[in-house]
Amino acid sequence: MGQDSLIPALKFDGTSFGRKHRFDAWRETLRCVYDVAPLEDVATEAEYMDGWLVDSLIFSEVSFSNQTFSHHAHHLQDANYLSFQIYKSGGAAGVAADQSWIMRTGEVHIFDFSREFHSIAEKSVVSGVTIPHEAVGYDPAKHPVHMMFCGNSAIGGVLKEGYYSLQRRLPELNQEEATVLANGFCGLVRSIISPQMTKQPTQAKRFAAERRVAMRSYLDRHLSDPNLGIDDLLDTFGVSRPSIYRDFGDAGGVTSYINGRRLDRAFHQLISTRPSHGRVKEIAHKIGFSHASHFNRLFRQRFGITPGAVMTDRQLAGAYSQQSNQKSSSLNTSQLSDWFNCI
Repeated sequence: MGQDSLIPALKFDGTSFGRKHRFDAWRETLRCVYDVAPLEDVATEAEYMDGWLVDSLIFSEVSFSNQTFSHHAHHLQDANYLSFQIYKSGGAAGVAADQSWIMRTGEVHIFDFSREFHSIAEKSVVSGVTIPHEAVGYDPAKHPVHMMFCGNSAIGGVLKEGYYSLQRRLPELNQEEATVLANGFCGLVRSIISPQMTKQPTQAKRFAAERRVAMRSYLDRHLSDPNLGIDDLLDTFGVSRPSIYRDFGDAGGVTSYINGRRLDRAFHQLISTRPSHGRVKEIAHKIGFSHASHFNRLFRQRFGITPGAVMTDRQLAGAYSQQSNQKSSSLNTSQLSDWFNCI
């Protein structure tokens, strides 16, 4: 088979750049979809990426050092696509829209990239594909912003097998073959994320579900109150304490839910703010934590990084942005951007 008949492919190899400019080149390559910044002052590893374009789907396998990834408002114009990701090694934690998540090796995660996304990743190897919403029938108004399937579950296993079976063959496929197989993979994803037909809930179950939504909405509106807790729900909704325990069992309890929502909100504020003395304490108090030390401990447990380090990384990203803009004319990194413009 001639090379001209193969699907378009790209390769980024950080070792082809001088050590001083490796991360600049990597950052410039991804800037059409991510802002990235290393978690160390200097990236410890050379980043690497293979990519393949199949119609409007972009398949990739990347390896990278410890760093942050942010998908911001300036990336969101016409970004109506999903990001399907499998960490082959390593892992990450972060926030998509207002939902926090942790990604572990072997799990399948699907994110809606028409929303903001921030992650903190360790040294990892990740395989994935970006898929336009319409290719799998995704509707942001009906489907969740983030979906996770355990790697050892039936659905997760089928998704992984289907993806890897196709991805392994991409370097040798012609366009016609790749399109047929990619359409089949999209059909698999569509069948899994489409809402399942269920029996109509009874009136009692419907009332309980509406009450759970209402209680969560109430807590979200009052997160800045440091005394917010189960007593507020008892007074406001007139339900029993055991009922509230059941309604928040999946969240680990009311306190766990409140702390989680506060920490997610703090992540958003920290990653978009300029570092300044006392800023972490200010944000902690603003979102309802009375003691900054308690906030710092919970934040690190949830995201694996301190609040102050999140702000530092954003500042570092800005520094890299200036450096890369000065060097971008000498970097041949526009191919990925051209591919995304086709979506």
